[in-house]
Amino acid sequence: MIIRKSYLSYIFQGFKHNSFTTVLKYPFRYFGTFAGYKLGESISGPIQGTLCLTYNCNLHCEMCDLPLRHKNLEAKNESFNLDQYYKIIDDFAAIGTSGMAISGGEPMLHKDLYQIIKYIRKNEMMVQMTTNGWFITPDTAQELYQSGINVISISLDGATAQTHNKIRKNEQSFQKAIEAIKILNQVRTKNNASFKINISSTLGKNNYSEAIELVQLAKSLGADYIGFMPVHEIAPDLDNHDYSLNNESDLESLFKTVDQLIKIKKEDDFIETSVAYLKMFKSFYQNEKLPIPCLAGYTTLVVDCYGEVFPCFAFYEMKKSWGNIKEKGLKAFWDSYDLKIKREKIKACRECYWNCQVETNLLYRPFV
Repeated sequence: MIIRKSYLSYIFQGFKHNSFTTVLKYPFRYFGTFAGYKLGESISGPIQGTLCLTYNCNLHCEMCDLPLRHKNLEAKNESFNLDQYYKIIDDFAAIGTSGMAISGGEPMLHKDLYQIIKYIRKNEMMVQMTTNGWFITPDTAQELYQSGINVISISLDGATAQTHNKIRKNEQSFQKAIEAIKILNQVRTKNNASFKINISSTLGKNNYSEAIELVQLAKSLGADYIGFMPVHEIAPDLDNHDYSLNNESDLESLFKTVDQLIKIKKEDDFIETSVAYLKMFKSFYQNEKLPIPCLAGYTTLVVDCYGEVFPCFAFYEMKKSWGNIKEKGLKAFWDSYDLKIKREKIKACRECYWNCQVETNLLYRPFV
């Protein structure tokens, strides 16, 4: 999982710069989060908080309805301004959040992106951002570096332009993503920078046959690692595509690919996805329920640009809000009795295999 290696890198940097108080808080937060889960209390904040800065996106990927949602929501709601984002970030820090993810839509469409990243880093939380790479230029890459970002994840869903562009519904999207990775590497080399470049890929029947080739492409481009997750059919405003593998031949072929990914993972650890999570891909594609308890609402928390709060990114995608923080703020919401009840109920959720949530669940698997 991206957060694991990113946190380790951040901790090592802390030792290097003698920031021992910053380093030592992470073990406390890890065990505090688990203690909160067992006791049903908000002892420590989520391992990963997420800010979804916009639903807007320049692409219209076949598995995503967020750009469609943007048109509807933008006309009815006023999104957060920069000062409001600062307050949310302050609250994430106050409740003991370890790291922040920046997402969307396409987060690079937000005018205050760099200021938001800088403010998160000022609050001593690491920052990871997921982007389609379209708006990465030498200038924007330099600004990202100067903002202090820790990890930049580029979405890439095929080893060939034909496959990626079909999924992303844009004939230039593959080339833009490739160029983005190359530019980020150039900026990193120029500045002797330590931020990580990750490739993130959704795996389904339309592209799993290119997974191994995609790993090799990621290596050749100079990425630090690549992560996979199975594609989910959970976008409510989208005419659903059929991602299911309907016969034994398809499943057998996919399982062989998963086994190859596990082998590669064990050989050089370039694949960020954990072995335990990769093994679960087989269960997912056989329509089995998630086999482990869910810690959403304890390990993860998502806030969108209108103040809606979700326990995990899957609930964000499915429009299953837990409430709004515009009036009372995030910290009051985190400590509320209403959230305590919602956390108890979600423990039984086994509906998704979303990577950020399942991987954080796996961190606590020995204890639950």
